[in-house]
Amino acid sequence: MTTAISTEKVQIGSWVTFADEEDNRQRVHLVGEDQADAAKGLINWGSPLGRALIGAQKGDEVVWERPAGNQSIEILLIEPDA
Repeated sequence: MTTAISTEKVQIGSWVTFADEEDNRQRVHLVGEDQADAAKGLINWGSPLGRALIGAQKGDEVVWERPAGNQSIEILLIEPDA
């Protein structure tokens, strides 16, 4: 897996903190399919959430396409893989 070094743009390996419309915050780590574990916040970059986050920048609002309905989320913080 590639180690993320950017704090400007979400990439594989990034830790991302985002908030939904009700300001519920969540922190996730974008990883490869073989490392994904949603219960631990390890999100497959190819999943609907991962695809919504990849390439986004701090302050961006993106649409998370979920089976329960689309949700708008705002990128609050991007951290490199430590």
